[in-house]
Amino acid sequence: MKSKLRKPLIIINNFLQLWRVLGLAACLVIIFGALWVWSNSPRHVDTAKLTAQSSSPLVDSSIKIQYETIQPDGTGENYFVNYRLKRDQFRQETKSMISELLDSTVEKTKIQAQEQWLTLSSKIEKEDEIENLLKIKGFKDLVTDVCPDNVTVIVYASGLTPNEISIIQEVVVRVTNVRLDKIMISTKQ
Repeated sequence: MKSKLRKPLIIINNFLQLWRVLGLAACLVIIFGALWVWSNSPRHVDTAKLTAQSSSPLVDSSIKIQYETIQPDGTGENYFVNYRLKRDQFRQETKSMISELLDSTVEKTKIQAQEQWLTLSSKIEKEDEIENLLKIKGFKDLVTDVCPDNVTVIVYASGLTPNEISIIQEVVVRVTNVRLDKIMISTKQ
């Protein structure tokens, strides 16, 4: 009997390990992609100069800001719409996979699936809260990506004032409790 249960348990454990690696890989792809975009951007703002001009204590000179002009494609969709669509598609796929594990008869697998579901739900809630609060504060459009150790915010703007940077940082810190040096703010126009 034990040998019959052992094989599905090994398969499920291997699947969960693969799932964790894929989740880590997805965060790394997003981080490296953001770094690549930033490093290849023709225009950068020296945040140290912005910090010197600002009286706000929340502006941190280690935060890098990039500016990149994007052109709408032929269908009129832009970066932010495409980002949200892809993010929602990925969320639904992830929920579907976790949902199947929630029905598992193996208690350990079920508990791990519940933890993953709660983690994903918390991530979604934080991203939505940051985006909604910043839109209320007057930002036209933006997207956020909340990872366990960092937060990326991409704002639709040609540039950001020190006060706007401070507002973004304050909202992100309030919602996620992440350190200022772990917040990456970018702009796209």
